[in-house]
Amino acid sequence: MKRVLGWVCGVLLALVTGFWFVTATADMALSAGLYGTPGTYKVERCYDTDVNGKHSAYDCHGDFTPDGGTAADAEYVPLEDTGRDYPDGTEFDARLGIEPETLQRVGFRGVVGELWQVSICVAVLAVLAYQAIKPHGADRRREDHRREPSRRQRVVDRVGYAVLVAVPVGLLSWIAMVAEPTP
Repeated sequence: MKRVLGWVCGVLLALVTGFWFVTATADMALSAGLYGTPGTYKVERCYDTDVNGKHSAYDCHGDFTPDGGTAADAEYVPLEDTGRDYPDGTEFDARLGIEPETLQRVGFRGVVGELWQVSICVAVLAVLAYQAIKPHGADRRREDHRREPSRRQRVVDRVGYAVLVAVPVGLLSWIAMVAEPTP
C-alpha cells in the first residue's frame, strides 16, 4: 500500500510539475523573443491585491503598443501577479503572445524571471525520475556487488547530474530576479 501511495503521489506531482514546466517554458520563449509581437508596455497603475497585507501580489493595468505602432494602435493588457509594484508610467520592452492577455517582459530580466521556474521543474522531474529508476531492495544489493554499473545505474547517475545543474541555475536566476531593482 505504501508503495502504491508513493507512485500515485509521484505521478500527480509529475503531472502538476510537467504542466508548470510547459507554461514556464512557453513564457520563457516569449521573453527570449522566439515568438509573439514585439512592442512596449506602459504601466498605467499597479495595485496590491493581497487584502491581508502579508504578501504583496501586484496586478497592473496598462497599454501594449506594437513596435512601429502609434498611440491609436495601443491595446489594453492587464498584468496579473507581476511580483513588483511598477511606478505609474513605467515603460519596458515586452512581447505579446498568441493569446491576447499573454505578455512577457523581454530581455535578460524577462528570461531570468522565467528561468528559475523552468530549472526548479527540471530538478523536481529529475528527482521523481531518479526515485522511479533507482534500484530497490534485492536489485540494489546485486548492484552493489557488480564491478561495472548497470545501464539502469548509469541512467540514475545522469539524472542526478541534471539535479546538480538545475538546482543552482534555478536558485541563481531566482536571486537575480528578486534582486532586480524596480524601475
